[in-house]
Amino acid sequence: MHVVDSRVPTDPLSVQDEGLFRTLENGDELETGEMLNPDTGRYSSYEEVWRTLPTSGSGFVLLESKGERNKIFLGRIGDVFQGIGYVNGLIHARRLVKTPNGWEEKFLVGDAKVIPIVEEKEEWKAGDEVNFAGRVWKVLDKDSR
Repeated sequence: MHVVDSRVPTDPLSVQDEGLFRTLENGDELETGEMLNPDTGRYSSYEEVWRTLPTSGSGFVLLESKGERNKIFLGRIGDVFQGIGYVNGLIHARRLVKTPNGWEEKFLVGDAKVIPIVEEKEEWKAGDEVNFAGRVWKVLDKDSR
């Protein structure tokens, strides 16, 4: 189930994208399945390779904006931040990596101000509703330092 989808932003719940996973010899995961090809309008087979990437730093947090409209998800694992959202009819997404000089933008689609960088508070815990960057968010998951 997609809550945000860049190819069908007005009806993400209509997207069916389910696949089968098989572990490859190198530890990557191969996903195979069938989904609607947005270019042809027909269902087509697909293959995707999923790989775990190393991270530095510590801690993690995952937030979901409250409400049905203008949905945003934010996540940070160690020194990597990523967010995606559908706001005012547009998709916004960004990925940043923390360096000694601060956060460095690696990828941006849309308006960076729509996807605020999350630096979780120690008192947050999974299930909490928190105020952050002018919105109410649900803490979906967080380390328990």
